Amino acid sequence: MSRTLAIILLIIVGIYCLPTVLALIGTLFGIIIGVAGAILGVGISLVVTLLPVIIVGYLIWYLVRDNRRSRQ
Repeated sequence: MSRTLAIILLIIVGIYCLPTVLALIGTLFGIIIGVAGAILGVGISLVVTLLPVIIVGYLIWYLVRDNRRSRQ
Protein backbone atom coordinates (compact mmCIF):
# COMPACT_ATOMS: atom_id res chain seq x y z
CA MET A 1 0.00 0.00 0.00
CA SER A 2 2.71 2.48 0.96
CA ARG A 3 4.72 1.56 -2.15
CA THR A 4 1.71 2.30 -4.38
CA LEU A 5 1.15 5.57 -2.55
CA ALA A 6 4.82 6.51 -2.98
CA ILE A 7 4.65 5.79 -6.72
CA ILE A 8 1.48 7.88 -7.07
CA LEU A 9 3.09 10.76 -5.15
CA LEU A 10 6.22 10.53 -7.32
CA ILE A 11 4.10 10.68 -10.46
CA ILE A 12 2.10 13.66 -9.17
CA VAL A 13 5.23 15.53 -8.05
CA GLY A 14 6.93 14.61 -11.35
CA ILE A 15 4.04 16.00 -13.37
CA TYR A 16 4.01 19.22 -11.38
CA CYS A 17 7.80 19.62 -11.37
CA LEU A 18 8.43 18.59 -14.97
CA PRO A 19 7.79 22.04 -16.47
CA THR A 20 10.09 23.62 -13.90
CA VAL A 21 12.86 21.10 -14.57
CA LEU A 22 12.47 21.53 -18.33
CA ALA A 23 12.54 25.31 -17.93
CA LEU A 24 15.74 25.12 -15.88
CA ILE A 25 17.37 22.85 -18.46
CA GLY A 26 16.25 25.17 -21.27
CA THR A 27 17.55 28.21 -19.42
CA LEU A 28 20.96 26.64 -18.81
CA PHE A 29 21.16 25.50 -22.44
CA GLY A 30 20.25 29.01 -23.63
CA ILE A 31 22.83 30.64 -21.39
CA ILE A 32 25.56 28.24 -22.54
CA ILE A 33 24.70 28.73 -26.22
CA GLY A 34 24.53 32.52 -25.72
CA VAL A 35 27.94 32.69 -24.07
CA ALA A 36 29.48 30.44 -26.73
CA GLY A 37 27.93 32.58 -29.47
CA ALA A 38 29.21 35.77 -27.88
CA ILE A 39 32.74 34.38 -27.60
CA LEU A 40 32.61 33.14 -31.19
CA GLY A 41 31.30 36.50 -32.40
CA VAL A 42 33.99 38.46 -30.59
CA GLY A 43 36.66 36.09 -31.93
CA ILE A 44 35.46 36.40 -35.52
CA SER A 45 35.18 40.17 -35.15
CA LEU A 46 38.75 40.41 -33.83
CA VAL A 47 40.09 38.22 -36.63
CA VAL A 48 38.28 40.22 -39.33
CA THR A 49 39.38 43.50 -37.76
CA LEU A 50 42.99 42.70 -36.90
CA LEU A 51 44.00 40.30 -39.68
CA PRO A 52 44.28 42.99 -42.40
CA VAL A 53 46.33 45.18 -40.05
CA ILE A 54 48.63 42.27 -39.25
CA ILE A 55 49.01 41.39 -42.94
CA VAL A 56 49.85 45.00 -43.88
CA GLY A 57 52.28 45.25 -40.97
CA TYR A 58 53.96 42.03 -42.02
CA LEU A 59 54.23 43.19 -45.63
CA ILE A 60 55.78 46.51 -44.56
CA TRP A 61 58.21 44.69 -42.27
CA TYR A 62 59.11 42.24 -45.06
CA LEU A 63 59.73 45.06 -47.54
CA VAL A 64 61.86 47.05 -45.08
CA ARG A 65 63.85 43.94 -44.19
CA ASP A 66 64.33 43.04 -47.85
CA ASN A 67 65.38 46.62 -48.64
CA ARG A 68 68.04 46.52 -45.91
CA ARG A 69 69.45 43.27 -47.30
CA SER A 70 69.71 44.60 -50.86
CA ARG A 71 71.73 47.66 -49.71
CA GLN A 72 74.35 45.63 -47.87
